Amino acid sequence: MRIHLIACQVFCRELSAAIAQSPNIVAVSWMPQGLHEFPGKLREALQAEIDRVEGQIAAGALKFPPDVIALGYGLCSNGTAGLIARTRPLVVPRTDDCIALFLGSQERYMEYFTQYPGTYWFNGGWLENALLPTPDRYAAMRAEYAALYGEDNADFLMESGVGWGWIKNYRTCGYISSTCYENPAWRQEAAGMAAHCGWELMEVPGSRRLLDALLAGDWGGEFLVCPPGCATRETGLADKLVAVEMPAAQNQNQE
Repeated sequence: MRIHLIACQVFCRELSAAIAQSPNIVAVSWMPQGLHEFPGKLREALQAEIDRVEGQIAAGALKFPPDVIALGYGLCSNGTAGLIARTRPLVVPRTDDCIALFLGSQERYMEYFTQYPGTYWFNGGWLENALLPTPDRYAAMRAEYAALYGEDNADFLMESGVGWGWIKNYRTCGYISSTCYENPAWRQEAAGMAAHCGWELMEVPGSRRLLDALLAGDWGGEFLVCPPGCATRETGLADKLVAVEMPAAQNQNQE
């Protein structure tokens, strides 16, 4: 089977390792990290990439067209709800976000969520690709505010939700170790981040189980397989997403 995978850049190391060991042939479109912060933009970007791949298929531009399009994303603030693939099945993990994928299951993610509420999660992929609350970033943000608004106002802004105030909503820094590569500097940065934010540091072993299943075609109940011509829809329940048939006219309008 041939799979075209559309995935967030934070999965680059883990998915690259999984692809190398997958029994299937996998082509990848890497998407920039951070799109989930604006779910509408994430949905738009993913739909555009799905359309691009299907456009290549329709034009006969691919020597070996994929049998399926898969997403290296969870629900991600509903950013993967409302997507449609017209000629290929669309496979989406039924997880809240990428953290469950790095932990190996939505069930394991929820166990940690219940046991350790107020946990800020990240791993090597996030350290390499995302803006995180490190001491250096704090200093840079404060200096920028001070230059724009003065010292007193800079302190106020940093303590508010505009700056660093959101840190108070978390108690634990959950660092997920990689299943394929560990950089000692990552753990040091995690410890520094936790100390700076006043969080307890918790290291959790990662798992590639769900990513391997995604690439192997083991699409049981932990994945939505959305048939061609159907759209993904968020349920608000444990299953996260379902497939709904699109009216013919609406389907044609998206072409």
